[in-house]
Amino acid sequence: MKVFLTGATGFVGLSILKELVSVGHTVKGLAQDTAKAEAVRSAGGIPVLGDLLVPAPWSESVKDSDVVISASSPFHITERLSLHEAERRAEAHAEMVGNLIHASTNAHVQALILTYHVTAFGNQGDHWASEVRMIDPVGLSRPTAGKYWDIERAARRAGLPTIEVFPGWVYGPGSWFKHYVVDGLKAGTARIVGAGNNYKSLIHIDDLAAGFRLILDKMPVGERFCLVDSTPIMQNEFIKVVAGEMGLTTPDHIDYTRFADTMGEVLAEALSSSVRVSNAKAINELGFKPKYDNCRQGVADVLQEMGIRISEKAA
Repeated sequence: MKVFLTGATGFVGLSILKELVSVGHTVKGLAQDTAKAEAVRSAGGIPVLGDLLVPAPWSESVKDSDVVISASSPFHITERLSLHEAERRAEAHAEMVGNLIHASTNAHVQALILTYHVTAFGNQGDHWASEVRMIDPVGLSRPTAGKYWDIERAARRAGLPTIEVFPGWVYGPGSWFKHYVVDGLKAGTARIVGAGNNYKSLIHIDDLAAGFRLILDKMPVGERFCLVDSTPIMQNEFIKVVAGEMGLTTPDHIDYTRFADTMGEVLAEALSSSVRVSNAKAINELGFKPKYDNCRQGVADVLQEMGIRISEKAA
């Protein structure tokens, strides 16, 4: 298939690009500058220079695509973001996706794959969530799913079939896992937000990329899929697992308000919200079989990939 991918140079997007190219798909990756274009090219993709907020000339590259994947984000997870700023970013994200929808209309595009996050389902406490949950974004999903219904209506009006993907917390050798967890534990600045007994649904970066490959294989238009591992874990237990693998002690807790003042309301809300998500639909309908069915072995392998060898963790 011919694929047009936005967010192609991000932590998630680049992994999707590499996975799809590895099985024979032709992937055009949107890049905002020449340095990022080279990253797309090095990963086996075809770089297209452009900005989603400026709907030309990149939109011409969409027309001969079979599938368009929106994997871009209006913010970096390392940013300190207030709830007010998240609302503004949601407006920008809706505009970007709207431009993508417009470019895909009356073209060869069979489906637009929209990437969100499991926090789009809201704070669920101890309850299990799945694809049937209503959208009620918290934390990381405020900037991306804050205008979910506007995006959904725009795609419907355009007659463009969509597939919605809700990944869990994607961990690997980069992004939030490296910046907040690994580097934070090394520096002694990592903290458990609040009581820490809230559930996080996780997925290894390689398993997420494989999930996107399966979606392209099946092309289940009109469906939603949660791509997560099979074992949600509480925030405090997850931090304990990572610290243990690094040979470090579990960090202290921090009050929600103090953390929000330092790191921003969006991240504080995301880390303290409880979202316990099932992957049953992805398993049954896509044949999704995550290599890392829980985060324990996945974390160990990621740390080794980052040069933190388990055999030396006590050194």
